[in-house]
Amino acid sequence: AGMSPAPDQVRIENVTSQYAMIAHQGPRATEMLQPLTDVDLSTVRPFAAVDTRVAGANAYLARTGYTGEDGYELIVPSEAATGIWNELMDRGATPCGLGARDVLRLEAGLLLHGNDMDTSVNPYEAGLERFVDPDRDAYLAGPALRRIRDRGVTRKLAGFNMVERGIARHGYAITDGKKVIGRVTSGGPSPTLDRNIGLGYVPTALANPGSRIYVEIRGRPVAAEVTSLPFYIRSRSA
Repeated sequence: AGMSPAPDQVRIENVTSQYAMIAHQGPRATEMLQPLTDVDLSTVRPFAAVDTRVAGANAYLARTGYTGEDGYELIVPSEAATGIWNELMDRGATPCGLGARDVLRLEAGLLLHGNDMDTSVNPYEAGLERFVDPDRDAYLAGPALRRIRDRGVTRKLAGFNMVERGIARHGYAITDGKKVIGRVTSGGPSPTLDRNIGLGYVPTALANPGSRIYVEIRGRPVAAEVTSLPFYIRSRSA
């Protein structure tokens, strides 16, 4: 908190022959979108979705996104997408691409499947244990998750700030100064925080904030420090 909020951004995703999805994210997302839609956006809770109209077109509107900011995802007929896009632009939205979205989700500590988690990672390693209930009756994964929970894990996903100059990228080795102990899963510069940040799996003993690790960048160990996640938390008044 206390950092400058991410700019309101808009991008068109997943265009098919019939529908397009527009992701409209940012602290002013509701203010910009409200004049274009029939639904009272204050009644749409996070992760809820409604059928409505946006700029005169039928739309499926969800208060969702993967940027850490407030925002909406609009599924609209393809022929209406350009008009809605232009309306949002006229109200001050900034066009962006996948790279901008990826930076924002990293700042918010949101994991990307295929980078930060996959079928080789369990929820306890990834810090996602709050999303599973191993003790729930008839839960297919329950027995395996209970074993993992009770045994504990040997590695955990950690966020880190680069202490020395260098940018951590996906796949770079993480070391303890002597031997490889993990790999960077996501990393890059953070415009919001004005520092280089990253995610990676490290031994549990080094996953605590303040631990010193090193990222191998062009054959050189570059110092980093483990920090708590998320890197950035948006102001809830935004």
